[in-house]
Amino acid sequence: MVRYSALATAVALSSFAVVADPGPQPVEHLTVYANRMASPVSAQLSSVVVLDRQAIEQAQVADLPALLAQIAGVQISRNGTKGHASSVYIRGGAAGHTLVLIDGVRIGAATLGYASLAELPLQQIEQIEVIKGPKAALYGSDAVSGVIAITTRKAEQSQLRVKTGRYGDREADFATSVRSGDLTLSANLGVARADGFDVRPGTQPDEDGYLQRFGKVAAAYQSSLGDWSLDHQRLQQEVHYDADPTWGGTDQADTQTDLTTLGWQYGSELSQQKLKLARQKNADLNFGNNSPDSLFQTRRDELDYQSSHKLNTALTALAGVNWYQEEVYGTDYEVDSRINKALFAGVSYQQHGWLLDSTVRHDKQSQYGHQNTYQLSAGYQLTADWQWRINRATAFKAPSFNDLYYPYSGNALLQPERALSHEMGLRYSGKSWQLDSSLYQQDVDNLVQWAPDDSGNWLPANVGKAKIQGAELSLAQQWQAFSQQLNYSYTDAKDKINDERLIKKSRHSMFWQASYQWQQWRAFINSQYQSDFVTGDYSTPVQGGFTLWGAGLRWAPGQHWEMALKLDNLTNRDYQYVPGYAAPGSEWSLQVSSSF
Repeated sequence: MVRYSALATAVALSSFAVVADPGPQPVEHLTVYANRMASPVSAQLSSVVVLDRQAIEQAQVADLPALLAQIAGVQISRNGTKGHASSVYIRGGAAGHTLVLIDGVRIGAATLGYASLAELPLQQIEQIEVIKGPKAALYGSDAVSGVIAITTRKAEQSQLRVKTGRYGDREADFATSVRSGDLTLSANLGVARADGFDVRPGTQPDEDGYLQRFGKVAAAYQSSLGDWSLDHQRLQQEVHYDADPTWGGTDQADTQTDLTTLGWQYGSELSQQKLKLARQKNADLNFGNNSPDSLFQTRRDELDYQSSHKLNTALTALAGVNWYQEEVYGTDYEVDSRINKALFAGVSYQQHGWLLDSTVRHDKQSQYGHQNTYQLSAGYQLTADWQWRINRATAFKAPSFNDLYYPYSGNALLQPERALSHEMGLRYSGKSWQLDSSLYQQDVDNLVQWAPDDSGNWLPANVGKAKIQGAELSLAQQWQAFSQQLNYSYTDAKDKINDERLIKKSRHSMFWQASYQWQQWRAFINSQYQSDFVTGDYSTPVQGGFTLWGAGLRWAPGQHWEMALKLDNLTNRDYQYVPGYAAPGSEWSLQVSSSF
């Protein structure tokens, strides 16, 4: 009964809020990446969640995975705590089924096959868009279950923030910008570290902390020939972890990511053009515990161009090209480079209450050949506030370099994983409350799983099939100074071959939060619930569910500074995301920020 108490409370409060005197009209968020054209979330035919800088700061969470875990349809898994390996699963998909973009550029090491979100500091982020469902027709490989699109910060004024907390947590960051005529220069710098705790009790009795440094410098110039931008950002992280008690191995890792982007956009009311050139470098060094060093280095060069034109009052056309080359160096791989070329085109129609959208894309990759994907969406504006939508889409996930060519355990014959998805949704956008609900089903074939070959050697192979069905509900309401939100998701993710549950996928997850604003004070309380899940671990085949409670207080006595206190895991609940890996107990954090 305890685990559902927050849900019952939220439903009761929502029933009261609907008939109460409404508060101010909520801000209409814009999404840039859901269909590659800036438009209101309320007009989208996909499930989209947009978190701006204000929402990120008000959440008062420790890191990006903790923030994403509050969204319906998103689950996380951690090998410890902040700074340690974390995975994000959208709608029951695998970690590699989510594409992560930073300022429109795909990120993540080509060897691993997906981005490590634990290394992305929230202090570098201006806005997050979580687009649920396949988007391969717009972005190609990896966008099987969804897209996480991050827009980095460009501070409009100088801001300094310091933070401290339990487990020796301390952080400091600074953001500033200077404008002269049509030229704007900006910079963000920061450092975060923690002593940590023993994340794997009974193996190595030590504290497993981390040190993170990050920075970005950017320049933006407006001219008659368009808007130009150039920026470079670097993320560095040192983390201590515990070696596997059975196999041993290293217990420290140093990672570094460098991303340089040159952007240009030019447009009018009827036409828009965008061009991005980017280079990303990743270096991942594992060492320590009297084990040999292991170094992985990758590079990705990317070009992305798109053009959109408003053909008439109802019809808009989109077309573009995408090219990127991935390279692995410093490692003995059979193949260390591959190139992906793509063309995409789409058309959108909005008139007489109807919303129609279709997109097609063709990818040609030097290793596995041709892939065609599409997305077909339709919606109808039932009233000024109610919208109904339905869509069908295909997607694929290209094998990583590790799956294909890792020495003695790669399989160069792997083919891409493929998916077919259907979704139906209903959205309400009112003055005092908002609702977004959806039902979906996705079938995934050619799943890459470890299996024995003809000689009995275990290698990654295309032997898996999955069927994922689910439902999501998001409610938000505002009544004068009181507001609350409720996010719930049901996920039934099964192996189609043996009808067993997929690992690390809880059937039920829920997040509820209520907040109150009084003059310069804002207080909130929240609850997060996750049901049990299959682990794939023989010693602990099923990991029990858990409910976590938290609270926060924010005080802003003036326009230029504020203080924030956060309490997590108030009941000191003992829980785990991965068997054998401890999660934090009760935590506190205190931060002070000042702008000038």
